[in-house]
Order: sequence, then C-alpha cells, then structure tokens
Amino acid sequence: MNFENYVKDANTWTNQLCNYLGIEDENKANRIFRAVLHAIRDRIPTAEAIHLGAQLPILWKGVYYDGFHMHSPVRIRHEDEWLEFIRTKDAFADKADFPTLDHTYYAFQDVMTFLRDHISEGQYNQVAQALHSDITVPV
Repeated sequence: MNFENYVKDANTWTNQLCNYLGIEDENKANRIFRAVLHAIRDRIPTAEAIHLGAQLPILWKGVYYDGFHMHSPVRIRHEDEWLEFIRTKDAFADKADFPTLDHTYYAFQDVMTFLRDHISEGQYNQVAQALHSDITVPV
C-alpha cells in the first residue's frame, strides 16, 4: 500500500474538479464533490451505489462511503427537490457552496460532467438512468 500514491490520485482529481467547477478553492471543490456524491449515493439503488464507489480513487472511496448504509433509494421526483437534497448533504457549508438552487444546479452539472469523464461510460449511464427523468444530467 502506497499512501503517497493514494493522496496523489485524490489531489489530481481535486485539481481537475476545480477546473470543471471553475473555482480555485480546493476545499470548496471537495465539499461540493462530497455533497453531490453523497446525494447520488443515497438516491440510486444500493448495488449501483457500490458500483460507482468502486470506480473512485481510494481516498475518495472513504469519503463516498462515510455514513453509507444499505438503503432503499430516497424518492425524489423533481429537479428542485433534487437540488435541495444535494444542499442538505453539505452540512454547514451549504450557504457558501450552494447559495441558490442555480448554484446547486450548475455544481451538479459540473460534477456529473467530471464523473462522465472519469468513470466508465457504462457506469455513468447507469447512474444517470437511476436518477429520475426530471433530473437533468449531461450526456
């Protein structure tokens, strides 16, 4: 186990994520990524959540699985409801990271685009399909 490589991989993802989000604040990018990942994880079926987690770098897997419980997917049918759900996953920073639903929408779109470019196409499509059809995801 080479922890330095794990840190390097996580930092590479963070740096790239900052570019996708159009921000320089790595801590903010990490909070946004965590919030969106946790919202996705809790919205999709458990098997899909596990498959998604398997494609993350090891340190991001730890973040992703933090607080994870086997579950029935959270029922969300409308995009505004989805965006509010993402905001709830950002603990105490939601007003700084997601001050409006528009900010949340664009952050979600950017994170999904990032995931589309960093996980397998099949896994991305399964995640996108597991979200409700009213939730807009980049193709």
